[in-house]
Amino acid sequence: MIVFALARGIGVTERLHGQAGTVGVALFALLTQLGDVWFLFVLGGGVYVAGSTVPRLAVDRRQGLFVFALVVTYVVLVSTLKPLFGLPRPPGAGEAPAVGWLPPILAGVFENITTASSSGFPSGHALGATMVWGGVALVIDGVRDRVRFGLAAVVVAIVATSRLVLGVHYLVDVIAGVGLGLAVLGACYWLADGGTDPGRVLGVAVAVGVLAMFVDGSAISGAAAGAAVGSWLVCRRVADTVPIRATSRGEVIAGIVVLAIVGGLSGVLYALDPPVTVAFVGGAVTGGGAVAAPMIGTRAT
Repeated sequence: MIVFALARGIGVTERLHGQAGTVGVALFALLTQLGDVWFLFVLGGGVYVAGSTVPRLAVDRRQGLFVFALVVTYVVLVSTLKPLFGLPRPPGAGEAPAVGWLPPILAGVFENITTASSSGFPSGHALGATMVWGGVALVIDGVRDRVRFGLAAVVVAIVATSRLVLGVHYLVDVIAGVGLGLAVLGACYWLADGGTDPGRVLGVAVAVGVLAMFVDGSAISGAAAGAAVGSWLVCRRVADTVPIRATSRGEVIAGIVVLAIVGGLSGVLYALDPPVTVAFVGGAVTGGGAVAAPMIGTRAT
């Protein structure tokens, strides 16, 4: 444990963060959003609802739901691991750099995306980016392997680097996040029979979500567990009734509207930090609503 603690502080974060400057920090604050939970939700939900309408992607709804299941699994996994390890972030991780040219109205947003206060190991952004972007690369059939896996690798590298430049993680944290993300992605892909049985992955997410509530017991872990349960229950209900491919543009638009609504609910839960039971119910509505989005879109049109 002592060796591990020393390895976390080998100085890479300090050098990158110190040399980036305010413009560099601002740039990487934007790039790090590629691995933030809100963006991964949009990516996974979008592939699920609309992926079958893009000819070059050739992603059916079962494969799209597999990608969304990876998002849910990532959320419950990081909600379990961070409090379980409880390792601190680099000094100053909770302090945003002073940027004189930034409009005051954006100061709060800038502080939110350039700082972090939870436990630091492993990097959730690196873990989530690896799982979800890697999952997208696995299910896309209409793009050459070199392009899709290369793009995923570039995004993961950018996200991992951004966490160091922002000064919110040590190098070991992001390496562990990427390594664990690859291992979990491979296991989920095998469990889901090549991405065609996403319900199995959601079942694992439920088990991990329950563990997260015992390990942490916060509103965030409650919402994560609720999202896993809601997603799994609705998946069992609608998996065989949702069309493999979208049948109309109106159906897709309606599904995207549903995703936007449940995504907004998730943001409200995060901002309000409600009691665990409320967070769990809200998370269940968010996860279940996202999985049901294509069916709701079909019935609405």
